[in-house]
Amino acid sequence: MRNRQRRAALTSTVLRRALLTVAAGTLLAGCSGGPSTSSGAPSGAAATGTGTATGGAAAGKPGTAGKLDPCAMLTADQAATALGEPPAPGKRTQVFDTPKCEWEPASGHNGTVTLEIGPWEGDPGIKPLKTGTPVSGMGDAADDHGDTGLYVREGSRGLWIWVFNVQSQSSRLDLEKQLAAIVLARL
Repeated sequence: MRNRQRRAALTSTVLRRALLTVAAGTLLAGCSGGPSTSSGAPSGAAATGTGTATGGAAAGKPGTAGKLDPCAMLTADQAATALGEPPAPGKRTQVFDTPKCEWEPASGHNGTVTLEIGPWEGDPGIKPLKTGTPVSGMGDAADDHGDTGLYVREGSRGLWIWVFNVQSQSSRLDLEKQLAAIVLARL
């Protein structure tokens, strides 16, 4: 009888600790600043921090909070063109309130395509601290910042796109301009 009571007490304690751990983890996840389902991303993509780029007509439309999902702004084929090989699904993260997506080769090779979309001005905003080399024909204003990417303003919105360490016949800037044109057409 005593052993049965001890097991019951131990089981109860273990269950309480497990429930508290789950509750604490849930609270911390909600406060971590990570992506939320109100971003307009499919709930599975937001919950896991990844998104797949489908390129559908509604893919880049604002969600309930009026934010765009950068992982939905480029298709896998478009990211592959820049990477030079098929990408893994885009990884969506938050930079303060600004959504960002990063594609890497599925093979594990080096290279990334990074896209951040948000307001141009403000805190946070896409606008870089320094002016780069002007790029004509992109949005309302565009600046090339060399090895840190291309910044483009379209109205009150902005985007930052960075193609890094890829093996391609095209230059980094040419790839960034091609991808930025696709994104601008969807804004």
